[in-house]
Amino acid sequence: MPARPSLAEMLRALRTAADLTLEGLAERSGVSVRTLSDIERGKNSAPHIRTVEAIALGLGLDDSDGDAFRRAARGRRSKVADDSGAAAVAPHRIADFTGREREIGEVLALLESTAAAASVVVLSGPPGVGKTTVALEAMSLASSRTRVLWVDLDGFSGRPLTPLQVLRRLLRQMPGIGDKVPTELTEAVHMWRSATAEHPPTVLLDNAANESQMRPVLTLDARGRVVVTSRRSLAGLESAHRVTIGPMSPESSVALLRRVIPAAQRSSGDLRELAQLCDHIPLALRIAGNRIASSPARQTADFLQRLRLQSNRLRMLVAGDLAVESAFELSYNELEPRTAALFRAVSIIDGATFDGRIAAAIAGTEILDTEDRLDELTDLGLMEARGGNRYRVHDLVRLFASTRLAREVGEGGVLQLRATLRSWLLGTLERAGAWFEPGRTPDDVSARGASFPDNITAQAWIRLEEPHWWPAMRAAAAAGDHHLVVDVADSLHWFSELWADWGHWCDFFSLAITSARALNDPRLEAMHLGYLVWSMWVERGDNVEAAEVARRAIAAAELSGDAAQIGWSHFYLGVTLRRSGITEGGTAIVLASLSAFREAGDQDGAAQAMVLMGQFHDQVGDHAAAIHDIQQVIESSTQSESTTLRLVHLITLLSAYQTLPKSFTALGRHSEAIDAATAGVAIAREVGAGSRTASALSTRAIAKIAAGDLDGAATDVDDALGELQTYGDDPFVLAGQTKKHLEALRADIVARTALS
Repeated sequence: MPARPSLAEMLRALRTAADLTLEGLAERSGVSVRTLSDIERGKNSAPHIRTVEAIALGLGLDDSDGDAFRRAARGRRSKVADDSGAAAVAPHRIADFTGREREIGEVLALLESTAAAASVVVLSGPPGVGKTTVALEAMSLASSRTRVLWVDLDGFSGRPLTPLQVLRRLLRQMPGIGDKVPTELTEAVHMWRSATAEHPPTVLLDNAANESQMRPVLTLDARGRVVVTSRRSLAGLESAHRVTIGPMSPESSVALLRRVIPAAQRSSGDLRELAQLCDHIPLALRIAGNRIASSPARQTADFLQRLRLQSNRLRMLVAGDLAVESAFELSYNELEPRTAALFRAVSIIDGATFDGRIAAAIAGTEILDTEDRLDELTDLGLMEARGGNRYRVHDLVRLFASTRLAREVGEGGVLQLRATLRSWLLGTLERAGAWFEPGRTPDDVSARGASFPDNITAQAWIRLEEPHWWPAMRAAAAAGDHHLVVDVADSLHWFSELWADWGHWCDFFSLAITSARALNDPRLEAMHLGYLVWSMWVERGDNVEAAEVARRAIAAAELSGDAAQIGWSHFYLGVTLRRSGITEGGTAIVLASLSAFREAGDQDGAAQAMVLMGQFHDQVGDHAAAIHDIQQVIESSTQSESTTLRLVHLITLLSAYQTLPKSFTALGRHSEAIDAATAGVAIAREVGAGSRTASALSTRAIAKIAAGDLDGAATDVDDALGELQTYGDDPFVLAGQTKKHLEALRADIVARTALS
């Protein structure tokens, strides 16, 4: 009877019969050329079942050939392995074990617990983090004197041990059994229960692939302990206590390197950078440390110089039979083709964490399917779940994925994926900004990117995903996508008022100015120059340069002939002069602004210009005229149900109520000043910007001081300083100026209180 063809022979014959090259089959099946080649060469004799199905589909096999192909694959996976692993040398403790106090303590407490619920401990985590090392260290420190048994379950070998093989290898380690181990699972379970009944051992099941491998072992008496290590979370394992092992802390990483690298070959700064480039993964740290220590003439700085290059990093992290890339490869080879494609694709994401929508946008897949695949990647340790449906890929794993991506799709394919992600991110950003910008439609179904149900969700997305869209914005500008840049920048114009402390608005609107010039569009240039003036007020406090930029905006606006932009550019110059304390010519500039706004029919602009006129009148001491100007704006102001118009309305009123109390106070109308300031505080709180609320409270404190209410003023100052606490010790300019002003007010209140 002729021998059945091997899986390698069968695949080669079927591919040849289908007249397909390896590359052609890879394109049809979604399985990489390398994986197909490994199977045909017999290097991978037990591919994942999902890989087998994808190949069968790519070959277009009929029922007969398909069944034969699947049987060949299953036959390799289920082939009983030699039980010589029972005699394999168990892993040993690391002499220079460092750190992991929390993890060791948690595992040790469970090992020494008398509770039956603590009998199964699962240590899970990504490749290379030292799960086995932690397990061995904890087991060696446990006070229990029970027999310790160990089996490597070969979870990522392509042929993980069957439950029967696991029990046979454990039984061989029990006294008095030797080679008398059963060949049937039922008999092996019975013998295991009998052998462990009187003296339950402590068992280490290392490198588990799935729950079924160990379930028969868990018939162990509750007095015993089973410690399991796996890259998977083994969520289907009942009544298990789980300890997640991740990268080491920066301090422990450096401490480990100090123990491995001789003092003469290192410096503290070098060790910190080396630990960071190794992503604080113990396997990478130990490889790097061993490579340096094994060459006495080499300094850590020499190794770092080569390791800094991403193209070198994985190649450099190899020492003898240890390799970071190989550790990742084991998990990667377990992936179904579409999941592998998603894993490769997310390597282009810039932000530290991301959600399923961003991943789906790159892969072009449905969100629910994408999230399922992200969960699978998390379960295999190739990704980390960060809560809130967000995920993180550690730096070395990301580098591994990016090398596989470049290998699969080439440089052009990588650039196309980046362009796809950039388009989606900036399209979504525009749709989010549309909730705050008049004239835009946030629910435009034809727009790119994701939509938002309301302005609250939109605002949250803008803030949360800034690490993604801000690099995308810079990349779009560099790529010359000028229409997109100016459109997105304009969509965030009014939203910037709600996030004045972002810190990058000057750079953001500068990109749009450059793009407007590239488009030879003076109207857009004037618009974004005006936005840049505002950014300079809040981020730099540079009124001199801001005035120069405002004059450039006026020139561009007049060149365009657009009345609205002529109005706004004059308005920005007027505000800048007032902030600088320059009153000469101020009213003429405001009148030019008002005239242009009225010509354009821009009521919002005209209202802001009238407030500015009132501010100039207040500044020159004409307080009655200031009150008249500002009250006109307040009385004519009407609330709008539109979210975008409501924001503009609030910003206008906020400016009005910042000035009105000063004029009332100057005329001795203290109760009206406090009432106006109180209205300003309420509006600032509705807008939701802490620095603006602090400024409004400051205005009310001044009004209360003038009215003789020192206690009320002190309360407002304390509340205002509390609003600024979120900005830390190095606040942006607007908050910093407000803080200094408040501290001066507090000193004044203390002095006045002492005198009274």
